Amino acid sequence: TFFLKESVSKITSAVKNALIGSDATAGKSHLFVMESDSEEVAVGANVNSYDGPLPYNYEPPWQERGQAELRGRVNGQRREIELWCEENRWRIGQVSWCLCGRCEAMPSAVESVCCREVDAYWSLVQTLDPPEDITCLTLHPGFEASCLNPFVLQIAYMNFRQEHGPLQASRPEQFRYTAYRQVVRWAYGILGRNIRKAIPSCVVSAIRRQFAEEGQTYKGFQWPRLEDD
Repeated sequence: TFFLKESVSKITSAVKNALIGSDATAGKSHLFVMESDSEEVAVGANVNSYDGPLPYNYEPPWQERGQAELRGRVNGQRREIELWCEENRWRIGQVSWCLCGRCEAMPSAVESVCCREVDAYWSLVQTLDPPEDITCLTLHPGFEASCLNPFVLQIAYMNFRQEHGPLQASRPEQFRYTAYRQVVRWAYGILGRNIRKAIPSCVVSAIRRQFAEEGQTYKGFQWPRLEDD
């Protein structure tokens, strides 16, 4: 019995030494015991410990860096277009620049462009197979099918609503907005979030005529609103 008690005592002592630790264990204990309001509280060994520098510790989160890069790209693109607009203010309110014969006068220079001046749009006509004698993108057989057909636009709008929620707009405005998205996707593919492209006057005018709304004031091209944070 004496030897049993002594063995138990030694085992208990060894366990305590392993858990509590001391200077002799060179700080390799699993737990420390601290005084707190006269009560002993077991605290993890990582408290106030230093394990060396952490990788990317002072790097901004990826989302913030991505937003900063996006803001830089959009602002750079915007400056280029604004410089072009300053040099082409003469386009506003008239259509002498139109090459397709179907453009209408627009209130801003950025909207005062013809489909034949923008490679992304005119290439859709040039790559028709078999080639057709078409003078404007709005005469392309695919334009009416994908950008003016209300049934196609209804399906496209349902896809948009699933991703972004419903538009707080009238039915004709929903059609116009969806048609603009359709023609940009057709010409440019996937641009990415907050990347916008002005649409040629002839294309915008054709969409507005198809989905006209009495007394409607059109917003025209607008730059994206990027968050500051």
